[in-house]
Amino acid sequence: MPWCPICKNEYIKGKTRCPDCDAGLVEELPPETPQDARASDGQATLSAEEKADIEARKAAAAHMSTYASARTRHSEAKSSAWTFLLVGSAGFLVITLALIGLIRLPFGVFSLAVLEGLFLLFLVVAGLSFKHAVKMLDDISKEDSLETRIRSWAADNLRAEELTRDLDQGTSEELRYFIVSEMIRERIMRAFPEVDDPYAEELTERFYNELFQ
Repeated sequence: MPWCPICKNEYIKGKTRCPDCDAGLVEELPPETPQDARASDGQATLSAEEKADIEARKAAAAHMSTYASARTRHSEAKSSAWTFLLVGSAGFLVITLALIGLIRLPFGVFSLAVLEGLFLLFLVVAGLSFKHAVKMLDDISKEDSLETRIRSWAADNLRAEELTRDLDQGTSEELRYFIVSEMIRERIMRAFPEVDDPYAEELTERFYNELFQ
C-alpha cells in the first residue's frame, strides 16, 4: 500500500499523490527518528478542516483593521478639528478681503460668495469636531477604567501553564497561537460582555505576547 511521507496516511493501490499534502506517495515509510515522532505527534492533531481554518484565520488577521483606542480616536478628532479650523479661517479671511475689495481674485462675486460659504462650513465642522473631541474625553476615562479591571482579572485568570496544559508537547507555535488566543478571547468576552470584538482581539494579542514572549 502507498504511504504519504508527510502526513503518514496510508492509501489504496492506484493512488499516486496525497489529497491533503499533495505529496507523491511512497511504497514504504523511512524509519522514524525521535524528532520526527515528536513533530508528527503535533501534526497528527491537525485535520484537513483545522488546517483550512488556520489558513483562513491567517488571511483574516492579515487584513484585519487595527483597533483604535479612545485616545487614538480623540487625537484624530482633534487633528481633524484643527485642520478644518486653520483651512476654514485662512480661506474665509482671504475671500472676505476679496469681497470687500482689499485684494483681487480671478472670481466673480457669485463664485466668491460660494467659496465664502464653503469656508464658513469648514469652520462649523471644526467647531463640531472640537465638541466631539471634548465628549471623547469621557470615553478615554471609561476605557482606562475598563482596561484596569481587565488587567486585574487577567493577572488572576490567565496563566501560560494553564492555557497550554492540554496541548501536545509537539504542537507547533502557530497552532498554539490560534488555540490559546481563541481561549483568551473567549474568556475575556465571557467575563466582560461589554467588550466588543475589535477590543477583545487587541487585548488578546497583548496578553498572548505578554504570556509567551
